[in-house]
Amino acid sequence: MYKMNRKFVAGTRKLGLLSIISSFLLSPLSGFAQQSDNVKQLSDVQQIVAVVNDSPISLYDLKQRVLLFMMSSGVNQFSEKDQQYLNQQGLQSLVDDKLKTQEAEKYKTVISKGEQEQSFATYAQQMRLTPQQLESQLNKVGIRKESMLKQVEASLAWEQVVGGLLMPQVSISDEEIFSILDRMTTNKGQLEYHPLEIFLLVAENDQREDGRIAALRIVEQLKNKTSFQVMARQFSQSTTSAVGGDLGWLMKSQINAEIISTIETMEKGQISDPIETEDGFYIIQLADKRQILTPSETDARVDLQHLFFEVSDKAQSDELDALEKIVAAAAKKIENCEKLEEQGKELGAKETGSLGNLAISDLPKNLHQTILNLEIGHATAPLKEENGYRVFVVCDRTEPVVRLPDYDSVEGSLSQQRVGLIARRHLRDLRRDAIIDYK
Repeated sequence: MYKMNRKFVAGTRKLGLLSIISSFLLSPLSGFAQQSDNVKQLSDVQQIVAVVNDSPISLYDLKQRVLLFMMSSGVNQFSEKDQQYLNQQGLQSLVDDKLKTQEAEKYKTVISKGEQEQSFATYAQQMRLTPQQLESQLNKVGIRKESMLKQVEASLAWEQVVGGLLMPQVSISDEEIFSILDRMTTNKGQLEYHPLEIFLLVAENDQREDGRIAALRIVEQLKNKTSFQVMARQFSQSTTSAVGGDLGWLMKSQINAEIISTIETMEKGQISDPIETEDGFYIIQLADKRQILTPSETDARVDLQHLFFEVSDKAQSDELDALEKIVAAAAKKIENCEKLEEQGKELGAKETGSLGNLAISDLPKNLHQTILNLEIGHATAPLKEENGYRVFVVCDRTEPVVRLPDYDSVEGSLSQQRVGLIARRHLRDLRRDAIIDYK
């Protein structure tokens, strides 16, 4: 009876809380600038919006987390409904962070400043920024770096709990590992998948509809080209959130039965609609798929050099045609990569140099067949670009070799899958047992 009454009161207070927040965060916004002004004006507000097992969450904390979510989504303008959703997600995220850090404190876990900074740098890299650039962007929208580091600290603390408390509960037998290796051999040529995941935990069935709405909103933002990895780090409640939701390469038999049917129908790069399971909602992006133990010709690696011939933006079509013929004739004379830079200068190339050792699959798709057909030491025909023509030369090629993974890598993959499931259920139990008072 006590728990039922507590939840009723908490739910009522939560509705009241949202109306309080609306006066600060739910008014129509023109973008980050106005939201940033609100943060500056109210930075001294320390109103408590929730207490999690006697640990408070302030309105300031909530505003900072909502701004982080807004920035991660890559969208500058939100409807009132979208902002209310972000407030609810922000509050739930802060509650979960409190539960994670409280659980870590039981085991005297300490996250150093250096570890936090390293994780911050990794997050910046996923956004294709330097740490300094990311901090500058945070400041522009009114987010203090310390607010993001608090989120990082909770994530790292939870990783410590998972590794120190939950991982020892996972037992992988030799039979399981050798069974996986045998299945890979038996299933050679069949498909395996490389999915990324965002997982939204549903602790109580009365929260299921909220979870569904949250998942739909995230899918909508992802389909507007928001980075999946960045969204996974912010929103996913799986242990894979720290690595942008990356699940690695998995055979069909290794994937959750509730999501494999969706993954099998997906194309590379596609994002799924929310997939409902007993524990919550999955959102999947298929990074790639390939045949088991079967090399793809585009997995071949090449040492690639290039020559770029610039064209004046005032050049007429007949001049362009003439240059293309000159470059094509010069390209045909290239038979090796020795003194290629000198040759380029003699031919009038504006740029020459090495692109390094690359898998053909890393190159733009329209180049794959061209590079595959090219003999070592020979050059492509001129390829038109916006400001001129580029020629590629293959200086070396290494054919792909696919080998069975070793014992340790299979054991690691199985362990991560199993501990991820245990961790989600442990967090769900922490939520259910917590005393959460919404002010």
